[in-house]
Amino acid sequence: MNSYTNDSFYENMSHQTDAAPYSVHYTEAAVDHEPVLYLHWHHEMEFLVLVQGEITVHMEDRSYVLQAGDGIFIPPGLLHYANSRSEIPPAFYDFVLSPMFLFPESETYSYNTYVLPVLHNNLAFATVLTEGIDWQKEILTYLNQIIQNQEAGELYMRGTSLLIWDKLFHHHISKIGGKKAFYVNADQLSDSLVYIHKNYHQNITLEELAEYAHLSEGQFCRSFKELTGMTPFRYLIRYRILQSCNQLLLTDKKVTEIALSCGFNNISYYNRAFFKIMRMTPTEYRKTTEKNSTFII
Repeated sequence: MNSYTNDSFYENMSHQTDAAPYSVHYTEAAVDHEPVLYLHWHHEMEFLVLVQGEITVHMEDRSYVLQAGDGIFIPPGLLHYANSRSEIPPAFYDFVLSPMFLFPESETYSYNTYVLPVLHNNLAFATVLTEGIDWQKEILTYLNQIIQNQEAGELYMRGTSLLIWDKLFHHHISKIGGKKAFYVNADQLSDSLVYIHKNYHQNITLEELAEYAHLSEGQFCRSFKELTGMTPFRYLIRYRILQSCNQLLLTDKKVTEIALSCGFNNISYYNRAFFKIMRMTPTEYRKTTEKNSTFII
């Protein structure tokens, strides 16, 4: 079993130091070892900086090519993994931090304005960082400062993180999710999202979700997709699949039993939905982490 992920590919490796909710770790892949970054997800945001080799980062249904010196921003909650594209063994740093390290929820205006846009699995916020674009080059410079000064302490890390976020927000995030309508949607749909997360294993209807948002079903569907990039149904199925993974590797429960406990009444449909999202069957998933136990982080 991969010691860095739990059963839903939710990464159980701690991203928290004694001082703050962030971490910097280094990966040097072994020759011919694939994938070079195992399939996983986490609630934190991630900045990956490639220092050697060439890789393809796969994030949900998109792929991004990185050359040595490039970086990539990976928003929270997205499944991602990476493959090597060259004979040179890849090596990279990851800076992983909680969104609330930037602004805690208690700082309502700042949190809602600068952090909230990236918290809803919106793949649109992912971006490659290269030295050929000035604002991206500045972010890479700050990331390398963090990598070189890992013991500098919470104030340095938070200050430098805010400098990174200033560039990323004004040049990228605000161009996508900075419209007033986005924040209206986030506020209006928050109760519906909480309801999904708490009751995913039960039969959830579109009518129920729309009622929580005080919208018609048509308005709810449009607003939900604008916020998350998914239809409500796709979001629910994806959430059920990720939660079902929690039992696949840590328990001996049968796949049928797991599917039923996560809201799937049809095992064939569960298998198809699982494969579509995870790119492997539930049984293959159970075996995968055993093959990925040699990563150096």
